[in-house]
Amino acid sequence: MAREKNRGGRERLGFLGRIVAYRLQSNVYALLALSVLTGVFILLYLDSSKSSGFSANLWLAISTSLMASVLVLAAETFVKFRQHQNDLFLEGISKLGISNLHFDRAGLLNELLESCDRAFWAVGYRHILTRSLVQQVEAVADRGVSIRLLIVPPWTESFRLVYGGHERVADNYVAIFNAMVHGRGSASMDDIEVRFVNQPLFNDTYKVDDKIVTGPYMHNRDRDHGKITANQFFTYELHRSSRLHEMVLGEFETLWDMAEQKLDWSQYISTMEKLRVEDLNEAGRLELLSAACVPVRGSVPAVDAADDALRA
Repeated sequence: MAREKNRGGRERLGFLGRIVAYRLQSNVYALLALSVLTGVFILLYLDSSKSSGFSANLWLAISTSLMASVLVLAAETFVKFRQHQNDLFLEGISKLGISNLHFDRAGLLNELLESCDRAFWAVGYRHILTRSLVQQVEAVADRGVSIRLLIVPPWTESFRLVYGGHERVADNYVAIFNAMVHGRGSASMDDIEVRFVNQPLFNDTYKVDDKIVTGPYMHNRDRDHGKITANQFFTYELHRSSRLHEMVLGEFETLWDMAEQKLDWSQYISTMEKLRVEDLNEAGRLELLSAACVPVRGSVPAVDAADDALRA
């Protein structure tokens, strides 16, 4: 069976091979037969058109009907061909573990958080998107949902390598933390935990109950500062039973266990008051946030990159 290569170098079936693979042979045979019959009746009409009799009108009516059938069958075959290609694409991404692709991550999370009643996890560098969802975060905290927030803070090397020292993110953290505190009110904060990890992240990941929403970063130069920055491109939902779901979940749990610091809520609540009444710059805010952190007991120590290089 003839094969051709696309621009990406991947082998794919040729046109005739795809016709066979998509089981459209009967459509093609019928299309050829109808086309031949149409041609025959057109010739009969042309041969008898001089007489302008009954036979000429009959051949004209038959050829016209056949032409219409040819056009309808050709359109139907083309639609089936394209639909089958779409089905193969959807089957392929489903095998990868992706249940759906999205370009509006905020809208998707907003919809999922409305019915969230068990767990909400969020991973990211700057948590810009999470901050845009503070009302929903406050609502899930009020419903008693278990929350985990994993952050790469600006006082770690992993953050500086990506964003340098110009990125202002303290307001994002404060808005999110305050939303969780306000959502719980006087209730216990034991099942709401914020951890800080000095490890690089390759995607923003959100877990809402059993659904995982994630997407890769595209690393480009920042227009204002010319430094490398991470930008979101597209978002996908993962099948719960898929290998990809298991891998993303495992990545989160590994990073969570490697985090060496976490937010102490009692210290942060006093920090909230200071942040509210004092006019602080970014460095001052981050210093207060860092001071509100305590070590995570039993955390897995991160392996130094230099040690990895020596072992290699």
